[in-house]
Amino acid sequence: MSVTTKLLRLYRVDQQITGLQSRLKAAQRFLDEQERQIGGLETKRNAIDAQVRQLSATAGNLENDANSIQVRIDTLRELMNNAKTNKEYQALLVEVNTLKADKGKIDEQAIGYLEQIEKLQAELAELNTQKSEREKVKGVAATDRDQRADEIRDRLEELKKQREHLVKEVPADALAIYKDRTVRFGDDEDGVMAAIHTHDFRRHEFVCGSCMMGIPFESVLAILKEKLTPCTSCGVIMFVEEDLAEKLTAKSK
Repeated sequence: MSVTTKLLRLYRVDQQITGLQSRLKAAQRFLDEQERQIGGLETKRNAIDAQVRQLSATAGNLENDANSIQVRIDTLRELMNNAKTNKEYQALLVEVNTLKADKGKIDEQAIGYLEQIEKLQAELAELNTQKSEREKVKGVAATDRDQRADEIRDRLEELKKQREHLVKEVPADALAIYKDRTVRFGDDEDGVMAAIHTHDFRRHEFVCGSCMMGIPFESVLAILKEKLTPCTSCGVIMFVEEDLAEKLTAKSK
């Protein structure tokens, strides 16, 4: 068995492994996205909750200040009722009016804070609803991910065992070339190995199945003679499909 054939067997097993794992990875990516969105909602919720606590504390302090002023106003009014002179009464009245104005400003500030709190609490309720809905989606996504993992587990283990056996059959230098292509182009279709395509059989015109650039007929013959042959244009490891190999072999006889 030629080196190219051994690599092709390994490549096709790797394609099956990648195909199975891609389904699981897609499910995992969807689950990760749900967790990311939930994390984002939780971050927003915590930030708003902190604002609500801070505003509530400020509004509480203002309420205490307003109550203290009201106590002072009530005390002054009692003193006004017992004032002995008009001058004393007018002085107390001025202080009462000043305190009432101050209290009015504080009450207005407190109302503003309470309105902000009410708005933020509505946002919190909406975020909690969104988070609850996203948690449900996450639950479904986790179940789907687990189901896919269960579905492919046995077949994946079988393919991995096949791969271990096939790797041992490939010469070290050829395996190094294959690994390099896999690392750099493993995510590209026909990035590691590609079949030779026929452009004009009678004229011996062939192209690389990956980059579609023309290749010398000598390269095709080299593969038939069991020589590892990368494409001179893109570097992909080329192979000849069985039907084309039979046609070329028959023609050479």
